[in-house]
Amino acid sequence: MRGADRFSYGKNALEKSAQGINCGFREAFMTKRKLYLALQAVVCIALVVLLSLSAISIYREGSVRKAEHPLESIYTPEAVAEKFAPIAPLIVAGLGLLIVGIALGVKDERAGRETEDAALERDLAAARVARPSEAMLTERRRQKRVMWLGRGLFALCMTPVLVYLLNPAHFPEADLEGMFIGLIRVLLPWTAAGLGALAVCSVLAERSALRETQAARERMKEERAAGIAAGSKPLEPRKRTGMLQAVVIVAAIVLIIAGALNGSARDVLYKAITICTECVGLG
Repeated sequence: MRGADRFSYGKNALEKSAQGINCGFREAFMTKRKLYLALQAVVCIALVVLLSLSAISIYREGSVRKAEHPLESIYTPEAVAEKFAPIAPLIVAGLGLLIVGIALGVKDERAGRETEDAALERDLAAARVARPSEAMLTERRRQKRVMWLGRGLFALCMTPVLVYLLNPAHFPEADLEGMFIGLIRVLLPWTAAGLGALAVCSVLAERSALRETQAARERMKEERAAGIAAGSKPLEPRKRTGMLQAVVIVAAIVLIIAGALNGSARDVLYKAITICTECVGLG
Protein backbone atom coordinates (compact mmCIF):
# COMPACT_ATOMS: atom_id res chain seq x y z
CA MET A 1 0.00 0.00 0.00
CA ARG A 2 1.39 3.34 -1.01
CA GLY A 3 1.86 6.23 1.40
CA ALA A 4 -0.98 8.29 -0.10
CA ASP A 5 -3.35 5.33 0.14
CA ARG A 6 -2.33 4.70 3.72
CA PHE A 7 -2.90 8.36 4.58
CA SER A 8 -6.34 8.35 2.90
CA TYR A 9 -7.27 5.11 4.64
CA GLY A 10 -6.20 6.47 8.03
CA LYS A 11 -8.08 9.72 7.43
CA ASN A 12 -11.26 7.85 6.56
CA ALA A 13 -10.90 5.67 9.65
CA LEU A 14 -10.47 8.73 11.87
CA GLU A 15 -13.50 10.42 10.32
CA LYS A 16 -15.62 7.31 10.86
CA SER A 17 -14.42 7.09 14.46
CA ALA A 18 -15.23 10.76 15.03
CA GLN A 19 -18.68 10.29 13.50
CA GLY A 20 -19.27 7.28 15.73
CA ILE A 21 -18.22 9.22 18.81
CA ASN A 22 -20.44 12.17 17.82
CA CYS A 23 -23.38 9.86 17.26
CA GLY A 24 -22.78 8.26 20.65
CA PHE A 25 -22.64 11.63 22.39
CA ARG A 26 -25.72 12.80 20.50
CA GLU A 27 -27.71 9.70 21.47
CA ALA A 28 -26.60 10.04 25.10
CA PHE A 29 -27.59 13.71 25.12
CA MET A 30 -30.99 12.92 23.57
CA THR A 31 -31.60 10.24 26.20
CA LYS A 32 -30.66 12.61 29.03
CA ARG A 33 -32.81 15.35 27.51
CA LYS A 34 -35.83 13.05 27.41
CA LEU A 35 -35.23 11.99 31.00
CA TYR A 36 -34.90 15.63 32.05
CA LEU A 37 -38.14 16.64 30.32
CA ALA A 38 -39.97 13.65 31.81
CA LEU A 39 -38.67 14.47 35.30
CA GLN A 40 -39.65 18.12 34.91
CA ALA A 41 -43.15 17.11 33.80
CA VAL A 42 -43.55 14.79 36.81
CA VAL A 43 -42.41 17.53 39.20
CA CYS A 44 -44.82 20.06 37.66
CA ILE A 45 -47.77 17.67 37.87
CA ALA A 46 -46.90 16.79 41.47
CA LEU A 47 -46.70 20.48 42.37
CA VAL A 48 -50.10 21.21 40.83
CA VAL A 49 -51.72 18.31 42.69
CA LEU A 50 -50.11 19.11 46.05
CA LEU A 51 -50.83 22.84 45.81
CA SER A 52 -54.46 22.15 44.93
CA LEU A 53 -54.87 19.72 47.83
CA SER A 54 -53.22 22.20 50.21
CA ALA A 55 -55.53 25.02 49.10
CA ILE A 56 -58.60 22.81 49.55
CA SER A 57 -57.39 21.73 52.99
CA ILE A 58 -56.80 25.33 54.07
CA TYR A 59 -60.29 26.30 52.92
CA ARG A 60 -62.00 23.41 54.72
CA GLU A 61 -60.18 23.93 58.00
CA GLY A 62 -60.67 27.68 57.77
CA SER A 63 -64.40 27.26 57.13
CA VAL A 64 -64.75 25.13 60.26
CA ARG A 65 -62.78 27.66 62.28
CA LYS A 66 -64.84 30.55 60.90
CA ALA A 67 -68.08 28.77 61.80
CA GLU A 68 -66.93 28.60 65.41
CA HIS A 69 -65.41 32.09 65.43
CA PRO A 70 -67.12 34.29 62.76
CA LEU A 71 -64.58 37.11 63.11
CA GLU A 72 -61.63 34.94 62.11
CA SER A 73 -60.42 34.69 58.53
CA ILE A 74 -60.42 31.48 56.53
CA TYR A 75 -56.97 32.13 55.05
CA THR A 76 -54.36 33.03 57.66
CA PRO A 77 -50.57 33.29 57.24
CA GLU A 78 -50.10 30.57 59.84
CA ALA A 79 -52.38 28.12 58.01
CA VAL A 80 -50.73 28.84 54.66
CA ALA A 81 -47.23 28.39 56.12
CA GLU A 82 -48.24 25.13 57.80
CA LYS A 83 -49.66 23.61 54.62
CA PHE A 84 -47.04 24.83 52.17
CA ALA A 85 -43.95 24.08 54.28
CA PRO A 86 -43.85 20.36 53.30
CA ILE A 87 -44.12 21.34 49.61
CA ALA A 88 -41.27 23.86 49.73
CA PRO A 89 -38.51 21.30 48.90
CA LEU A 90 -40.41 20.20 45.82
CA ILE A 91 -40.84 23.83 44.74
CA VAL A 92 -37.11 24.42 45.17
CA ALA A 93 -36.38 21.23 43.19
CA GLY A 94 -38.65 22.41 40.39
CA LEU A 95 -36.91 25.80 40.24
CA GLY A 96 -33.53 24.05 40.27
CA LEU A 97 -34.55 21.87 37.33
CA LEU A 98 -35.74 24.94 35.46
CA ILE A 99 -32.45 26.77 36.05
CA VAL A 100 -30.40 23.73 35.01
CA GLY A 101 -32.45 23.33 31.84
CA ILE A 102 -32.02 26.99 30.91
CA ALA A 103 -28.28 26.84 31.61
CA LEU A 104 -27.77 23.70 29.50
CA GLY A 105 -30.11 24.84 26.75
CA VAL A 106 -32.40 21.83 27.10
CA LYS A 107 -35.74 22.28 25.40
CA ASP A 108 -38.40 20.30 23.63
CA GLU A 109 -37.51 20.19 19.95
CA ARG A 110 -41.17 19.83 19.02
CA ALA A 111 -42.08 23.11 20.71
CA GLY A 112 -40.95 25.28 17.80
CA ARG A 113 -42.42 23.10 15.07
CA GLU A 114 -45.69 23.78 13.37
CA THR A 115 -48.49 21.46 14.41
CA GLU A 116 -49.19 18.84 11.77
CA ASP A 117 -52.79 18.86 10.58
CA ALA A 118 -53.74 15.28 9.76
CA ALA A 119 -57.09 16.34 8.30
CA LEU A 120 -55.44 18.86 5.95
CA GLU A 121 -52.87 16.31 4.76
CA ARG A 122 -55.70 13.83 4.21
CA ASP A 123 -57.69 16.35 2.15
CA LEU A 124 -54.65 17.31 0.07
CA ALA A 125 -53.88 13.67 -0.68
CA ALA A 126 -57.52 12.79 -1.40
CA ALA A 127 -57.87 15.74 -3.79
CA ARG A 128 -55.19 14.22 -6.04
CA VAL A 129 -57.01 10.89 -6.34
CA ALA A 130 -59.28 10.46 -9.36
CA ARG A 131 -61.38 7.76 -7.72
CA PRO A 132 -61.14 6.97 -3.98
CA SER A 133 -60.33 3.41 -3.03
CA GLU A 134 -62.44 1.31 -0.71
CA ALA A 135 -59.86 1.72 2.07
CA MET A 136 -60.12 5.52 1.79
CA LEU A 137 -63.92 5.45 1.95
CA THR A 138 -63.85 3.07 4.91
CA GLU A 139 -61.49 5.31 6.88
CA ARG A 140 -63.55 8.41 6.07
CA ARG A 141 -66.72 6.74 7.34
CA ARG A 142 -64.87 5.62 10.45
CA GLN A 143 -63.71 9.20 11.15
CA LYS A 144 -67.27 10.53 10.92
CA ARG A 145 -68.58 7.83 13.26
CA VAL A 146 -65.82 8.43 15.78
CA MET A 147 -66.35 12.21 15.82
CA TRP A 148 -70.11 11.85 16.22
CA LEU A 149 -69.47 9.35 19.01
CA GLY A 150 -67.27 11.88 20.79
CA ARG A 151 -69.88 14.60 20.46
CA GLY A 152 -72.59 12.25 21.71
CA LEU A 153 -70.52 11.22 24.73
CA PHE A 154 -69.78 14.86 25.53
CA ALA A 155 -73.49 15.74 25.33
CA LEU A 156 -74.30 12.73 27.52
CA CYS A 157 -71.75 13.86 30.12
CA MET A 158 -73.16 17.38 30.09
CA THR A 159 -76.73 16.15 30.73
CA PRO A 160 -76.27 15.70 34.52
CA VAL A 161 -74.74 19.17 34.70
CA LEU A 162 -77.71 20.68 32.89
CA VAL A 163 -80.16 18.80 35.13
CA TYR A 164 -78.30 20.09 38.19
CA LEU A 165 -78.36 23.67 36.92
CA LEU A 166 -82.09 23.55 36.20
CA ASN A 167 -82.95 22.53 39.77
CA PRO A 168 -83.48 25.67 41.93
CA ALA A 169 -83.05 23.61 45.12
CA HIS A 170 -79.31 23.38 44.40
CA PHE A 171 -78.90 27.15 44.68
CA PRO A 172 -79.84 28.20 48.23
CA GLU A 173 -79.45 31.89 48.97
CA ALA A 174 -78.31 31.35 52.56
CA ASP A 175 -75.39 29.01 51.79
CA LEU A 176 -73.32 30.41 48.93
CA GLU A 177 -70.22 28.41 49.82
CA GLY A 178 -72.16 25.17 49.85
CA MET A 179 -73.75 26.13 46.55
CA PHE A 180 -70.36 26.65 44.89
CA ILE A 181 -68.90 23.46 46.36
CA GLY A 182 -71.87 21.44 45.14
CA LEU A 183 -71.64 23.01 41.70
CA ILE A 184 -67.93 22.22 41.45
CA ARG A 185 -68.49 18.63 42.56
CA VAL A 186 -70.96 18.11 39.75
CA LEU A 187 -69.39 20.31 37.09
CA LEU A 188 -65.73 19.26 37.24
CA PRO A 189 -66.04 15.43 37.03
CA TRP A 190 -68.63 15.41 34.25
CA THR A 191 -66.83 18.12 32.28
CA ALA A 192 -63.54 16.27 32.62
CA ALA A 193 -65.20 13.04 31.46
CA GLY A 194 -66.78 14.78 28.46
CA LEU A 195 -63.55 16.49 27.42
CA GLY A 196 -61.67 13.22 27.90
CA ALA A 197 -64.12 11.44 25.59
CA LEU A 198 -63.69 14.19 22.99
CA ALA A 199 -59.91 13.96 23.25
CA VAL A 200 -59.88 10.16 22.83
CA CYS A 201 -62.20 10.33 19.83
CA SER A 202 -60.11 13.11 18.29
CA VAL A 203 -56.96 10.98 18.60
CA LEU A 204 -58.73 8.00 17.03
CA ALA A 205 -60.04 10.17 14.19
CA GLU A 206 -56.57 11.61 13.60
CA ARG A 207 -55.04 8.14 13.34
CA SER A 208 -57.77 7.16 10.93
CA ALA A 209 -57.02 10.28 8.87
CA LEU A 210 -53.35 9.27 8.71
CA ARG A 211 -54.34 5.82 7.49
CA GLU A 212 -56.57 7.42 4.86
CA THR A 213 -53.68 9.62 3.75
CA GLN A 214 -51.48 6.56 3.34
CA ALA A 215 -54.23 4.79 1.40
CA ALA A 216 -54.61 7.86 -0.83
CA ARG A 217 -50.90 7.87 -1.61
CA GLU A 218 -51.00 4.19 -2.50
CA ARG A 219 -54.04 4.88 -4.68
CA MET A 220 -52.14 7.65 -6.48
CA LYS A 221 -49.33 5.22 -7.27
CA GLU A 222 -51.82 2.70 -8.67
CA GLU A 223 -53.52 5.34 -10.81
CA ARG A 224 -50.17 6.64 -12.04
CA ALA A 225 -49.13 3.12 -12.99
CA ALA A 226 -52.44 2.63 -14.82
CA GLY A 227 -52.05 5.90 -16.71
CA ILE A 228 -55.00 7.61 -14.99
CA ALA A 229 -54.69 11.37 -14.69
CA ALA A 230 -54.39 12.73 -11.17
CA GLY A 231 -57.47 14.29 -9.70
CA SER A 232 -57.80 18.01 -9.11
CA LYS A 233 -60.72 18.31 -6.74
CA PRO A 234 -61.03 21.63 -4.88
CA LEU A 235 -60.62 21.40 -1.14
CA GLU A 236 -63.78 21.76 0.86
CA PRO A 237 -63.83 24.79 3.16
CA ARG A 238 -63.03 24.02 6.78
CA LYS A 239 -65.98 24.38 9.13
CA ARG A 240 -64.27 23.92 12.47
CA THR A 241 -64.46 27.57 13.47
CA GLY A 242 -68.15 27.80 12.61
CA MET A 243 -68.91 24.64 14.55
CA LEU A 244 -67.01 25.93 17.58
CA GLN A 245 -68.85 29.26 17.46
CA ALA A 246 -72.19 27.45 17.25
CA VAL A 247 -71.31 25.27 20.25
CA VAL A 248 -70.26 28.30 22.31
CA ILE A 249 -73.44 30.22 21.41
CA VAL A 250 -75.68 27.27 22.24
CA ALA A 251 -73.87 26.71 25.55
CA ALA A 252 -74.24 30.41 26.44
CA ILE A 253 -77.96 30.34 25.66
CA VAL A 254 -78.48 27.17 27.71
CA LEU A 255 -76.60 28.60 30.69
CA ILE A 256 -78.52 31.89 30.53
CA ILE A 257 -81.83 30.00 30.51
CA ALA A 258 -80.65 27.75 33.35
CA GLY A 259 -79.59 30.79 35.38
CA ALA A 260 -82.96 32.44 34.85
CA LEU A 261 -84.85 29.28 35.85
CA ASN A 262 -82.88 28.60 39.02
CA GLY A 263 -83.35 32.13 40.34
CA SER A 264 -79.84 33.47 39.69
CA ALA A 265 -81.16 36.41 37.66
CA ARG A 266 -83.32 37.51 40.59
CA ASP A 267 -80.37 37.22 42.97
CA VAL A 268 -78.15 39.29 40.69
CA LEU A 269 -80.82 41.98 40.39
CA TYR A 270 -81.31 42.05 44.17
CA LYS A 271 -77.57 42.36 44.80
CA ALA A 272 -77.25 45.10 42.20
CA ILE A 273 -80.07 47.08 43.82
CA THR A 274 -78.53 46.59 47.28
CA ILE A 275 -75.10 47.74 46.11
CA CYS A 276 -76.56 50.85 44.44
CA THR A 277 -78.61 51.84 47.46
CA GLU A 278 -75.65 51.28 49.77
CA CYS A 279 -73.46 53.48 47.62
CA VAL A 280 -75.82 56.45 47.89
CA GLY A 281 -76.39 55.84 51.60
CA LEU A 282 -79.94 54.46 51.42
CA GLY A 283 -79.12 50.81 52.25
